[in-house]
Amino acid sequence: MEKKITIAFLGVDGTGKSTHAEKIGSWFKEKELKCIIIPFHKWMFADILKRRVGKYVDSGRNRDSLKPYTPAKYSFSALLKPPVALLDNILMFYYSKWKYRDYNIIIFDRFVCATLIKSKALNYHVEWLRPIWKNIRTDIGLLLDAPLEKSMETIDYRGNHILYNSDQLSCERKEYLEIAKENGYPIFNTSKPFEIVNEEIKKYLVENLFNSSKR
Repeated sequence: MEKKITIAFLGVDGTGKSTHAEKIGSWFKEKELKCIIIPFHKWMFADILKRRVGKYVDSGRNRDSLKPYTPAKYSFSALLKPPVALLDNILMFYYSKWKYRDYNIIIFDRFVCATLIKSKALNYHVEWLRPIWKNIRTDIGLLLDAPLEKSMETIDYRGNHILYNSDQLSCERKEYLEIAKENGYPIFNTSKPFEIVNEEIKKYLVENLFNSSKR
């Protein structure tokens, strides 16, 4: 494979993005392809800003609670944090492409759109940023989907995970399904057994990356 390929695993919490990304990453390496996984829920600089000024931006937030913080729609927090997060994510994307430019495959566990979709579900003011984040894409997008009940069951099982409610997850899921439709991304039902879903992902990747008739 001569061309560097970028792949994003997308979907609401509890659909197995990280686990499937790790499994697919190992599969690529077995094929002697140089592959790296970039966890997109980590930050380049936004976390530093959060530690320094977060208590002023998110005044009144209970940091010990597992319930997600939802600011007033047009509060300082709701207006400031989305563009900061978007800029951080964009830098992460292009920096990763540059840093790992000699790799065959770069897998993004979540992506730019995930941050803004999550922010929208939590009442942050993000619509004005939509033209930007909807036009930043990887070569391949894989949407991992499941009924909301299944996602919430997985989240509850994790114990110390942020407890998103069904309305928040439903908002996110609707956005992801629209993105998949607009961009032609395949949708994988992760309520099925893990190995079956992983084989379906592999089959899709073989057809789109290794089948010469598709290139």
